Amino acid sequence: MQIQADTTLIEAARRIAPVIRDHRDEAERERRLSPPVLAALHEAGLLRMCTPRSLGGLETDPLTRALVIEEISGHDSAAGWSLANALDWAYLCARLPDEGAEEIYGRPNVVIAAQFGRPMQAAPAPGGYRITGRAPFVSNCYDANWIATTATVMAEGQSGAEAKSEPAPVMVYLPCESCEVIDTWHVMGMRGTGSNDVAVNEVFVPKARTFPFVPEFTPGSHYQGPLYRFPLIGVVASNLPPLVLAVARRAIEEVSALAQGKVPVASSTLLRGRASAQSKLAQAEAALRSGRAFLYETLGEAWDAAVAGETLSLRQKADLLLAMTHAVSSAVKAVELMCSIAGTSGIYTRSPLQRYFRDVQVLRHHAFAAETRYETVGQVYLGLPPDFPALAF
Repeated sequence: MQIQADTTLIEAARRIAPVIRDHRDEAERERRLSPPVLAALHEAGLLRMCTPRSLGGLETDPLTRALVIEEISGHDSAAGWSLANALDWAYLCARLPDEGAEEIYGRPNVVIAAQFGRPMQAAPAPGGYRITGRAPFVSNCYDANWIATTATVMAEGQSGAEAKSEPAPVMVYLPCESCEVIDTWHVMGMRGTGSNDVAVNEVFVPKARTFPFVPEFTPGSHYQGPLYRFPLIGVVASNLPPLVLAVARRAIEEVSALAQGKVPVASSTLLRGRASAQSKLAQAEAALRSGRAFLYETLGEAWDAAVAGETLSLRQKADLLLAMTHAVSSAVKAVELMCSIAGTSGIYTRSPLQRYFRDVQVLRHHAFAAETRYETVGQVYLGLPPDFPALAF
């Protein structure tokens, strides 16, 4: 399959690869993206791929964006995630009032960190809300200018578990200086993403920096291109799976090189001569290539529909969710097969394989691509209401 993409941005990603490789161990050790890598991503313009042109962005199509993230992630998964995650939240700014979007992008080198799985509390106040709460998994929290979160709007005079909320939560954008970062990111994989908890207490947010977190919305005046008609599930499908695919490709390359010289214990032949190694390598290639092809084919079809002005149906959104879930699970399978071939050679910290394994074990649990999403897709295909609300967005 021939993928049509903007090669300029892909080449820009390749040019900064040496910086990323030079600092990937530092990111793993410090549990956050290294400043030189963040600077390189800014300089290459990659953090502006989901920002509209009228606000200084590139408004990049999802296929190009996926290939760029795949390229970056092949050099360091944490750098790939830090890029992809920031792009998700930039895309959601299409739902803000113009005043809010213009305020957020009224400074250079904007990075938005966010989460929406654990809502905070929003107490109505004149002209906005006062936000209180704590939320996990806020990647890029150390490097963000703005931190966004969903929040449940509390009835006046009530708070906490007893409070009655309005039907729809809101998404709110907080200045980073108003947020406390709580150092919780002590994890097995994806350590360099700095995905700590963030807490706020009675921080006022004007309504211009909020929007109702509901499926139906009218894009702001800066967000009239097809990218902002593309569904959320499509944006995540162009940002998350390419990262995992890149890790799996590196694992296959690592084991292919290892097999040329390793003689396993109690064997007189090279690892490459083992039938089990040959079979597992072939299975991994089939899983990885088929998952990748299905992903890019589905993304391409959905993007063509969006460019043509179509609104994607629930079935088409389910197709995107399936392609994303299958790509991630196929990549995880490929990495696990490679670790099986490598044996004890992959268990040492000096081996890249142990990090590939750790990283995919974290990534496979992402809510948008966990194995339970197969059930969500099956529900749609069988005419049942899906159990994953984000599919409606």
